[in-house]
Amino acid sequence: MKSFLLLCLMITLMAGVSQAGEKTDDLVTVNLQSTLTELNDFRPGYIYLVVANKSDTLLNVDRIEIAEYPDFIDVKKSSLDSVVVSREKKNLFYPDKKTINAGESEVYEVFITASDQVKPGKHLLLFNVFYNGWGPSETQADSLSPKSSQSTLSVRVRHPMTGSVTQKHEVDVKVFGEGEILGALSNAVTFLMMPGFIMVIVFAMAWKISAPVSYQEKLPAWFKETKIADLQFWVIAITMSLIMARWLYPILTQLFTSGRRNYLYGYGFYDIVMMWGFSVLVGGFTGLIAGWVVGLYRKTKYSKAIHGDENPLELLQKAVVLGVNQSWLKKISVKKTGKSGYIVEQDAVDKDSLWVIPRIQVTWQAGADELNERFEQEIYDPKTKLAVLLGTLVEGERQKQAGKGLEDIDWEKNTRFIERPLVVKKADFDSCHDTENIFSCDTSKQ
Repeated sequence: MKSFLLLCLMITLMAGVSQAGEKTDDLVTVNLQSTLTELNDFRPGYIYLVVANKSDTLLNVDRIEIAEYPDFIDVKKSSLDSVVVSREKKNLFYPDKKTINAGESEVYEVFITASDQVKPGKHLLLFNVFYNGWGPSETQADSLSPKSSQSTLSVRVRHPMTGSVTQKHEVDVKVFGEGEILGALSNAVTFLMMPGFIMVIVFAMAWKISAPVSYQEKLPAWFKETKIADLQFWVIAITMSLIMARWLYPILTQLFTSGRRNYLYGYGFYDIVMMWGFSVLVGGFTGLIAGWVVGLYRKTKYSKAIHGDENPLELLQKAVVLGVNQSWLKKISVKKTGKSGYIVEQDAVDKDSLWVIPRIQVTWQAGADELNERFEQEIYDPKTKLAVLLGTLVEGERQKQAGKGLEDIDWEKNTRFIERPLVVKKADFDSCHDTENIFSCDTSKQ
């Protein structure tokens, strides 16, 4: 009889093991411990999951699933482990960990590291700890007892139980060095706006090195002095930043680094370094090229410079090319002779000497009433452009054969004025600071 009862008890226990386990969290608690509240591309960290066995029997942890984490984060068991959790099978196994005894705890470490391109901001990590064990012992009637037995046999059995417990952890993802670098710019820019900000400033610095002084003075103050409070500065800077983000940076990284990168989808410390370098190079290169082009233009333009032996019309045509716009010119007096003349080129700060010309005598043919009248109206209007006035004189040259144009154009013979064009040092003349009509007009008596 005793052998029969023992056999019945063994069959009952085996039947209990084969049953589907009930999922419950009563067997285990999971606490998450970590100082990793801030993650960047150069500073990884550990998260510790402390699993405590609350049952009175053994407990096994099957696996830890990383249920949720951003795509730029890699998860491993430790910093020495070379195996990274797969995106398809997000599970960590700990074969070296022992079964957790009743009332004891076990620590499961998870190593979190960020790639070199991150998305700054707060991100969620979700861990799911799967376990298996035995439920509390229960008293159960022996269903296999003989019906003829006067008393029912009771046995104590345990049912297998499985389950999982989730824990979440929030990390603030930042880019290594971003705060320090942008902080050095007095928070004037964000990373997205940094390229244009740097390019405009470096362009202005390179321009001051390569461009002629006279052209530097023509720059607007917001650009020349890099006034970042000026809206015009930011219009250019933001435009350049958007061009860099959308086109230049991916192209430059593909050409000069190991692969194409796009910081619109994530960035890291290396992106800040490369972005800073590319911005300096682009701003400096374009500034030097722009200054060189302007210098070449100025040199080419001055190859047609005044020589002093031109007739008045030719000299004034060169003056227009050199940038003289008005027909009324500044009158000066030469110290040594006391005679007057007109400055016929721009009074740039980088010039020690300037061309000065006498007054110009224009004589019209008797039949040139129309052109003569137009010319007189133009020369007495200070707002008339020199190019417009020269257009009238050129037309007079064409009408000369028909007797309706210019008779002659020459330097006026006047004892109060210099006799021919002269190069006069600035230290040798007194400027009257007044502009005056440089032409005298007459009609031929023939």
